[in-house]
Amino acid sequence: MRQETSRLRRCIVAALALGVCGTQVLVQTAAAAEAVVAAAEATPLDAAVQTRHAIAIDGVQLAYTATAGTMRVRLDKTDAEANVFYVGYRKDGEDVATRPITFVFNGGPGSSAAWLHVGALGPRRLLLGDEGAILEPPARLVDNAQTWLRFTDLVFVDPVGTGFSRAITTGEAGSKADGRPFWGIKSDLRSLAEFIRLYLTRNDRWSSPKYLAGESYGGFRAAALVEVLPAQAGIELNGAILISPVIEYTLNLGSDYLNLMPWVTFVPSYAATAFYQGRYRGAGNMNLKQVAEQAEAFSRTELLLALASGGSSKSEVLVRLAAMTGLDIDEVQRHRGRISAEVFAKHLLKDRGRVVGIYDGSVSAPDPDPFSAAYPTRDPSVDTLVAPVVSSFNAYVRDELDYKIDLRYELMNPDVLRSWNWAEAGLGELPGMGTRLRSALSLNPKLKVLIAHGYFDLATPYFASKYVVERLELEEEIFPNLQLSVYSGGHMFYTRSDAREAFYDDAKALYETPSKGGTDRPGKAR
Repeated sequence: MRQETSRLRRCIVAALALGVCGTQVLVQTAAAAEAVVAAAEATPLDAAVQTRHAIAIDGVQLAYTATAGTMRVRLDKTDAEANVFYVGYRKDGEDVATRPITFVFNGGPGSSAAWLHVGALGPRRLLLGDEGAILEPPARLVDNAQTWLRFTDLVFVDPVGTGFSRAITTGEAGSKADGRPFWGIKSDLRSLAEFIRLYLTRNDRWSSPKYLAGESYGGFRAAALVEVLPAQAGIELNGAILISPVIEYTLNLGSDYLNLMPWVTFVPSYAATAFYQGRYRGAGNMNLKQVAEQAEAFSRTELLLALASGGSSKSEVLVRLAAMTGLDIDEVQRHRGRISAEVFAKHLLKDRGRVVGIYDGSVSAPDPDPFSAAYPTRDPSVDTLVAPVVSSFNAYVRDELDYKIDLRYELMNPDVLRSWNWAEAGLGELPGMGTRLRSALSLNPKLKVLIAHGYFDLATPYFASKYVVERLELEEEIFPNLQLSVYSGGHMFYTRSDAREAFYDDAKALYETPSKGGTDRPGKAR
């Protein structure tokens, strides 16, 4: 078919050159031919395309096979079906019985896997400045020296309603509204579990070591799936990487005046951001890590006690809070020490007419609405990345992976978040997965977990995850299997070269280091 369409294109070009037809006829013929070519080159929704590639890293060739396509997933006990888009990478010449495989997804809910795909883990990476600065368009991809394909095969999965994944109605791809049966905590986990089961079956990977990697709400997914997959799908896991995760929403989004912990867990990230922006007024002669650690100690003791006690006794604590966060004391006192991320990001550089990013406090930009008390609707640390990621990914799947499709690539689909069913899992308005993570680690003492954060992330602060980890009450021999690492960066800390390299080293160590711990089982008499 492709040879025939190419021949048709050449014939029309020749006809135009020779002038054998009238101008209007030729234009109509050319348009019709291009439509035929586009239709012939388009990849059917339920098809998969394989391509072969190689990149050079430190003078060594990494040869691999990429597969881009969709897999039809049906929710058990319902009529809901969807075509779930994925891109899988398999290093050539490896034994699948020993070669790890990692399933990767992002968060939102409503975000596709392209963030991690071309941002950090895949063999090709969006070219940015060393500190994550966006370069002049058009966006370009380069070979990724820190691709995880060096130590694990990868499958990037776009949940329903994101990327090219679409719900199915009467056998055809439906509208975004058709994805509602998949848009909830429980149904989302079921659809991802079913996708993973089907992929393992159809690609003969049941014998492979299996890992999960999820970012933001994807970390919430991963924390749940480490318990769900073994128990409900019979899929044993070797490890999981939670990237800038939300593990307990009550520590991140609770804005109740009487719920004290969210006002505490954000403070170390505020201090780190103030330090980076030159607004930190705490003790001198400290580096970033020391500043954050001092803020942690202050937050969990003096600040927490002052917020719980109330009254005039907390005035000295608020003075110290203002110094650590770089905010004016009047602003801190006006909010009674309860500083939201939006207030902090709006006011830290207010005297310069700038705001800092909530997803990355190290990024600042002129305040587009300096006369408003509200934080801008567009975050300068994430919104400016959307177009480069979408543009580079669209070019990549079509030009390099040979996956031709006319569907819009939904990097961030707000319809998914607006329609999300938070209540269907029975976890309350602010759900959490800490207990499930503890259960998975306890029942599978060989499970290895890496939790990765950025210091300047004001959306999912690292101290919230640290607070959860400290309270999992795991047995001492299991704790070495659980690691929390914090890097110089924001929510997508991997956009910075130094953070991406350090993250790569930590992830590689997780895969290559034997797990600790083990279950006690009755011995057999001999």
